[in-house]
Amino acid sequence: MPKCLLIIDPLPTNRIRLSAVFEAAQYDVFAIDSPHDTARFEHPDPDLIVLGINGDQPVKALAAVKSSGIAPDIPVFCLDTDASPLRRLQALRNGARDMLARSVPDALLLARLRSLIREGDAERECERRRVTATSFGFAEAMTPFGTPARVACVMAADAPMIVPDILSSAMSHRLEILTLEDALRGASTGIEPDAYLIVPGSDEDALETLLPELRVRSHSRHAPVMVLHQADQPTQAIRALNLGASDIAADTASGDELAIRIDEMLRRKRLRDTLRQTNEQSYRLAVTDPLTGLYNRRYAEAYLADLLMREVDQNRGYVMMLVDLDHFKVINDEHGHPVGDKVLCEVAARLRDNLRAGDLVSRHGGEEFLVVLPDADTLEGEMTAERLRAAIDEKPIALETGEEINVTASIGVGFSQNHEKPEVAARTGTFDVAEMTSPPSLQRLFDAADAALYRAKNAGRNRVEFSVS
Repeated sequence: MPKCLLIIDPLPTNRIRLSAVFEAAQYDVFAIDSPHDTARFEHPDPDLIVLGINGDQPVKALAAVKSSGIAPDIPVFCLDTDASPLRRLQALRNGARDMLARSVPDALLLARLRSLIREGDAERECERRRVTATSFGFAEAMTPFGTPARVACVMAADAPMIVPDILSSAMSHRLEILTLEDALRGASTGIEPDAYLIVPGSDEDALETLLPELRVRSHSRHAPVMVLHQADQPTQAIRALNLGASDIAADTASGDELAIRIDEMLRRKRLRDTLRQTNEQSYRLAVTDPLTGLYNRRYAEAYLADLLMREVDQNRGYVMMLVDLDHFKVINDEHGHPVGDKVLCEVAARLRDNLRAGDLVSRHGGEEFLVVLPDADTLEGEMTAERLRAAIDEKPIALETGEEINVTASIGVGFSQNHEKPEVAARTGTFDVAEMTSPPSLQRLFDAADAALYRAKNAGRNRVEFSVS
């Protein structure tokens, strides 16, 4: 769906020219001569407001937009016949996202327009997700940086060295000067920069090399990037925006202007970081058991579906176990459910501590746990199952009252391949004879492990039984 632009400009010739440029770029455009023009209510809320300033003070023009009732979260992009550093600074201080001169090439105008719309879309999406997460009790209020942010200034060899000086005097954040090579390697201190300022000078290759790399390196992919371009080189600004720069500024900008732009980039970064952390927290809550901290059944089922496809494609086997605590109802009845919860948490910890990093252990329900060993054969399954059984049995669980509870578990093991079945049967004497004639489905393998668990319970508990699907 095309993005919608609202042009506000008192001069008809300006409105006509801008409308033609934007419509040719496939934007929906409507134009009015004043923020208070009632005709704007006939159109939906725009994605961006393009505000023409013609001799008025930016403060006055932006105040008129604010007082008009237009949604306050819509970005405002100013075009001015005199986009001097002082007027740009006034516009930024009063809420404009940027100001460009009317004389800039259409390619730069459209490139900046696209970047502002992207930023606006990201902010609105962050806000929608924040509201949704809040309704589920996941989100927390965004907090500012507790300490000054770290801004990495990447300087080309011929870049004006005055830039760090004027920026340091205007900005409250820490500024570190880096070479192009330093930026690509990552910070020598090991601390990730919160934002980057690139000063490419006349180096035509600096942007082409650095910007795409910053977007994929682990130490910089989430950091906003501002490019300080040469004022008489609009193609440099266009290239920076098209390569993904978060913001641009001319090298004639004052330290105060750069500081405001960096503060705004950092504000948006904090918003995105908060959303990302909230999403990660929401994901963890969705796929983990709140009592034991293990993965839950929902995650295990998705994991198994993916594992089955991968293991069958690669002709590898895997092992599934069902671990069920013996006489758990007695523990709850005699000691109470809080003690039962403590027992489940301790057993979960012992299972986790006795498995490989790539193995899965999840709480399947009640006192039953599911264990999956990917890329494992029957011998590994046998040894692991016995190790888990012993880990649960070997040490009583201490209670806060000073009492100790002896806990045991029965384990049923299902194998996805049967080429070693005779060897396991010879060692253990406990193996059923079902033959595997085709790759096992998840349900067949689960049923095999469940049948083995049933036999372990009937054979006296605190033991391991095996089965092939």
